[in-house]
Formats: sequence, structure tokens, C-alpha cells
Amino acid sequence: MMTLSQYLLVKIAEEAAEVAQIALKTAHFGLSETQPGRAESNAQRIYAELNDLNAMVLRLNDVAFGEFHYEPDHIAMSQKMAKVEHYLAYSRSLGLVEADTTEDAKHD
Repeated sequence: MMTLSQYLLVKIAEEAAEVAQIALKTAHFGLSETQPGRAESNAQRIYAELNDLNAMVLRLNDVAFGEFHYEPDHIAMSQKMAKVEHYLAYSRSLGLVEADTTEDAKHD
């Protein structure tokens, strides 16, 4: 039998997988695309899945009795963004990712 914390950890994994799934679909079809038969865009679907994931993280914060307490670490997030930018530049140098002309225009 699982503890409540274990159950919520499984839910976090499930929600993270759902975020991954819609992110991959969106990479194929675009942020503004709407799947036939659905009202919301892919961007809106990503928002909903991220909210579901965050809800489970917050719930685990509530029940883990000090053993788990997540708070966003903006320094760690900035470091991750810088690392991704480094590897993005490398991928671009290999010709695997196109130049972002919208970002280039913002800096002019």
C-alpha cells in the first residue's frame, strides 16, 4: 500500500508525462493549432497541463510534513536557461536549428 506522498509522486510523474506529450505534439503542429474536436489551442493545453503538474507539486508540499517543500528557485532556473541557450547556440552552429529572426529583430 502506498503512502499519500508516494501516491502524489506518481501523480507528479503522470502529469509530467502529459506535459511532455502535449509539448511534443505542439512541436509538430504549432502553439496556435487547435486539434479537431477541441476548443483550446495547443498553447492553452500546455498551460492546463502545467497547472495540473503544479497542483500536484503544491499538494505534495502540503502533505509531506517538511520532508518535501518545493519553492521556485529563480537562480537555478536562470542557470538552466543559460545552459539551454549555450547548447542552442551550438545546435545552430551545426546547422540543426534555424536562426531565430524574431529574436534577432528584437535586439536591433
